[in-house]
Amino acid sequence: MSEQLGILGTGHLATYVVTGLRNAGDNRPILLAPRNRERALHLQQEQACEIAKDNQQVVDQCPILLLAVRPAQVDALLKELSFKPGQLIISCVAGVPLRELSNAVAPTEVVRTMPLACAEVGSGAVPLYPAHPKANELLGRLGKLLAFDSEAQFELAATAACMNGWVYAFLDELSGWLAKQGLTDAQARDLVTHSVLGAADLAAAKPELSLRSICDSIATEGTFTRLGLDTLERQKAFRPWQEACQQIKDALDK
Repeated sequence: MSEQLGILGTGHLATYVVTGLRNAGDNRPILLAPRNRERALHLQQEQACEIAKDNQQVVDQCPILLLAVRPAQVDALLKELSFKPGQLIISCVAGVPLRELSNAVAPTEVVRTMPLACAEVGSGAVPLYPAHPKANELLGRLGKLLAFDSEAQFELAATAACMNGWVYAFLDELSGWLAKQGLTDAQARDLVTHSVLGAADLAAAKPELSLRSICDSIATEGTFTRLGLDTLERQKAFRPWQEACQQIKDALDK
């Protein structure tokens, strides 16, 4: 059986990871911190987890720890805990650098990740810095594991994680328009989600091609696809996405 996983911070990120592991057939014992009792009870009932009496029990009992609290809570949480050599902490805390985390929990090893909501279904990017055998094995069950060579690269992946969340709002705009034109809500949702899923699958299947070259091979001169693309580019419709990404990057760099 795989090593026991302990979770410090039983919120949304923890739920993504636990659900994704269980859906991938990972039946390792998982021990939850008691904070956020309602969510912990849900995971206990639905995903066969246990709930610890306190945070220190999680640390004492588990060789692998998922740190999934908000950045403002990290310092106070780590100061009250005693860690052991040989443990691995997988931090999901945005914007808190590896050196700061490592100093707070020495001599415990620390890596960083940023799971997406789609980790629940074993899909999407799973950024990791630095690579670590135990982290690779665990996180690789949640989607496409991307181990980065530097923390600067990882921070860009964290920006992309925010972008992933915005996509749902974009899909909602498109499906809403289609529904107003006469499709049912279900038809519009399926049409939009599977169209985008197909585009992503094609791009993943052809890594030798740039994303722009795939676009241009479809949106050829005289096609309706090109007509729509030209309209979007005249309106500089993609620029706000870059600006939003830059805003997130600047916030993470502070």
